[in-house]
Amino acid sequence: MKGSARYVGRAGQSSQQDRDLTVTIIVQSLPSTLWVLMATSPTARALTGNASNLYIGLTNLPRTALPSDLRRLCAKCEVGIAHVAIDYKRFKPAGTATLALPRPESVVPTLKALNGSVLGGKKVRSRTLHNVSREFRGRGSKGLLEAAQRGIVTGDGPDAGISGGGKNVLLCGLPLKTLPAQLADRLRNYKLAGLEQGRPVVIKLTEEKVTSSTARFLLRLESVSEAYRLTRTLHMHKWRPDLYGNSFTVRATVIS
Repeated sequence: MKGSARYVGRAGQSSQQDRDLTVTIIVQSLPSTLWVLMATSPTARALTGNASNLYIGLTNLPRTALPSDLRRLCAKCEVGIAHVAIDYKRFKPAGTATLALPRPESVVPTLKALNGSVLGGKKVRSRTLHNVSREFRGRGSKGLLEAAQRGIVTGDGPDAGISGGGKNVLLCGLPLKTLPAQLADRLRNYKLAGLEQGRPVVIKLTEEKVTSSTARFLLRLESVSEAYRLTRTLHMHKWRPDLYGNSFTVRATVIS
């Protein structure tokens, strides 16, 4: 990957706007050209957003990749990152990820180091992201419940659009008429977030298909280890065989 720098301006003119936009670094990378704006002027910051909060996108990732896998990859490539998030589409891994970088000057070397690296037998591609669909949110248990009431928990974007860092679990395949209170009572032996305050984080999600015969729920646990304990216990097990026999098989997934 080759880099070159040039001044961006109109020949023979030296307006303040031209002097503002100082340097553009052009990084050649198959299959396309990546344009990375590296400037400290007010004009450049307006074009790129917050210059101190730059993002890189990774594509062609295994759908089983975890944030810890990406952190190890970055460590192996000797690049520093401020945050790593798996991208989701309706709570399903999209095969891409979003990295937040600590400094603007980290963009070019990070792109160069990660592009063509290998994760899970697949060659990773890197690209700059100037318009991230959302900023990483620090939404607590109460905020998540309120967001669900407003219908804005969609499971899209980096970290599926929610905070939690591995404490969130998606349950699929439950009976359609199951209510959040019923599920919370059934899972009372697990440490659900908000349970002690009387508001356990158990959210019934809207189904993509109106004709669906099963329900999906988003849960938040008190810890990552508790989220994985619940997942190991419920995944691919029959739900309430005493009531439903073999009709409903639970699929449980930790949202990393």
